[in-house]
Amino acid sequence: MVMRSNLDPARGLGWGAFLAGFVPGLLQFRLGQTQRAVLAFVSCTALFFAGWMIVRERLFYWALLDPGTPPGGGGSLLQNLARFGLPLTLPELLNAPANAIGALLAWDISPAGERLWRAVRPLEDLGGFLTGASGMLAAFWSAAAHWELRRRRDGGETAALPIANPALCAALSWLVPGLGHAKAGQKDKGLLMGAAVAIVFTMGLVFAGGHAVDRANASVWWIAQNLFGGGTLFASLVTAPMPMGSELHLDLGIILCTVAGLMNLVVMVDAYTVAERSVFPLPGKEVAA
Repeated sequence: MVMRSNLDPARGLGWGAFLAGFVPGLLQFRLGQTQRAVLAFVSCTALFFAGWMIVRERLFYWALLDPGTPPGGGGSLLQNLARFGLPLTLPELLNAPANAIGALLAWDISPAGERLWRAVRPLEDLGGFLTGASGMLAAFWSAAAHWELRRRRDGGETAALPIANPALCAALSWLVPGLGHAKAGQKDKGLLMGAAVAIVFTMGLVFAGGHAVDRANASVWWIAQNLFGGGTLFASLVTAPMPMGSELHLDLGIILCTVAGLMNLVVMVDAYTVAERSVFPLPGKEVAA
């Protein structure tokens, strides 16, 4: 069978579908996939609180802006957002319900509470990875639902199935760069792209003596580093306290691991696109099925 497409690739699904994606399972429920909706919500929530039980109030310390009381007293927009469960913490914010509940449970702007935000916790690298991973998982569930919405809208209920689910390919590439391409049938391309990401990330860890991925001390950089999820998990498990007086190229290591994460974002998007184009090729292209 040969399929042709003259679809506008820039055509979107609207703000409603975009905003619904911040609630895991809501789009699946809209699609009539009740079991998947429950699985999406439970998996994202369980993953978040598995990490939250370790970090608790520490989550506020990783926010893009400090939600504490600004100098001179008084409130702030960020403080009010945090009070109502919306700290600007990425990627946890992509899992909005769990992030909000976790923030409300940990909210304390007293001096003692703010000290708890800044207190280092045992296993906090692993805990921070788990809460962040819940946001990434929510994004992948949302991407899977957006894909199904588009497939039904543009191809109807009888539209062909892709070689592999595009969202799954992106998720696999988050864990292991290139694995999503292998799932989508492009093993050689996946191997080359995955090797490039892994080499840059490894160089960063080597230059920094394993300390390049540190959410507590480089939280903004960590957001991009976390785009290589498997690498972030590895770093969270092997990072040890930094030795005093060590001569490490810490800044270079942080930058290289950040670049690797951004590289893997390209890999994830490309893996999604490879699987997507097996059903909806670019205008003027043909796909044999």
